[in-house]
Amino acid sequence: MRHKIIYRHWQPGDDDAVLALLLPTEQVDENIYRNKFEGSCIEPEGIRLALVNERVVGHVWGESCSFFIEDECQRFLIMGAVFVAQDIRRQGVATRLMQELHAHFQTKGYRGSILDVDTEEAIRLYQKVGYQQFTQDLQTQIPPNPNASPFKWTQTNLKDLNAFPELNERWGRQNFPTNCDPKSIKVHPYNMSGYRVLRHDHNIVGYARWEGPSAYYPDGLIRDPVVPDMDPMEIITSVQAAIPTTRTWAAAKSGRYEEPLRACGCTLDPTTTVIMLSSFGQEIDLTGYHRTAWW
Repeated sequence: MRHKIIYRHWQPGDDDAVLALLLPTEQVDENIYRNKFEGSCIEPEGIRLALVNERVVGHVWGESCSFFIEDECQRFLIMGAVFVAQDIRRQGVATRLMQELHAHFQTKGYRGSILDVDTEEAIRLYQKVGYQQFTQDLQTQIPPNPNASPFKWTQTNLKDLNAFPELNERWGRQNFPTNCDPKSIKVHPYNMSGYRVLRHDHNIVGYARWEGPSAYYPDGLIRDPVVPDMDPMEIITSVQAAIPTTRTWAAAKSGRYEEPLRACGCTLDPTTTVIMLSSFGQEIDLTGYHRTAWW
């Protein structure tokens, strides 16, 4: 027996019912969800719900973000927290929620939607609403090399942060997706200890997410460095000169560093994380863009 399902956007007073659906499977953090409107990335109309007899049985939300594409900064939807109650599945609920969310943001002039998935089932679901796979996260182990490099990786300080917006803009004109929203700052005083900057003499020419050893990454982790206008092999050499032991390097399929890392003898293994893209209106042409897993 099919249930009568009501679809609408979030309204005040919905949080308890939404969290009753999402918390048991750890889809969201309660504190973050209850404070979701504190920034400007989420709006009530950007959260779609499915209800049966006032019980929330389906949920999806979209965060606003801007990326460089087609030679300009354009707004995109970041899809997240897509979930449907077990007893309501296979009735097209998730598909309809996402279609309604897409329609809302398309009327506001958004260029498309991006999300990441890690299961074949999720890939098939998103393909039904127009998503296509456009890259996949890769990982490799990069060994140290004590050979000298004219470029030096150093800890990030407050003054260094001023250089990041320009680096992002130049990087974003060749790599996708790269955040260009000034209201959504990726590196700030509270997390800058997890980043390093690349210097040539006294000039900052790039930066990278540079994580120390942890339970998840025992060797530490370096993500594709944001270094525009430089030979990738020079950047790889600079990283090898800066690390005392082997590090994990996170890259993206068809990214700027994939082939240079392979040329250095690194084996890049695909992870389960697949990045998918849905264009709103005219298909987005990614010809000439390197892929990057920005999150």
